[in-house]
Amino acid sequence: MNSKQLKFENPARLDELKPFETLQKIGLEEGHVVCDIGAGTGIFTLPAARITQNKVYALDINEEMLAIIRGKIETESISNVELLKVKDDHLPLHDNVIDIALMVTVLHEIEDKTSFLKEVKRILKKGGKIVIIEFHKRQTHMGPPVEHRLGINEVRGIMEEAGFAVLNHFDMGSNFYCLLFAQE
Repeated sequence: MNSKQLKFENPARLDELKPFETLQKIGLEEGHVVCDIGAGTGIFTLPAARITQNKVYALDINEEMLAIIRGKIETESISNVELLKVKDDHLPLHDNVIDIALMVTVLHEIEDKTSFLKEVKRILKKGGKIVIIEFHKRQTHMGPPVEHRLGINEVRGIMEEAGFAVLNHFDMGSNFYCLLFAQE
């Protein structure tokens, strides 16, 4: 396991994120098409692929991350994941193809959030959902510096301005929270 895998897949982080349970809680069902934006090492990609049995797109700007996921899907014989390298703010998918878009600790990294969320909206099917998981905006034992984080109300404001309505939110523990949105 390399240093990035150790960072993203440390047991305390995985225990709090609970990928499989979180995906069930946000309503991922068999047959949904999922886009894991900023998929990292695939901690949500692989459970999503098992739940949906349909297409899961794993997008990342980092080829090293995609290579880690590639190794996992080959080892576990998962055939419904498609890996896509992202350049700039363009998501390499057709319009209206995604039921659920996941952004796990990604939104705080996006510079032009308005433009990026228009792109996410473009790929979502009518009635599609977007899941935002971010770090609490306070000092915690993992995550970016507090000044780089987005608080729950900040995320709500950004998403509402982009045309999304909050459906649900829940605290995931001392480090993370989750917000679920639908297109207005």
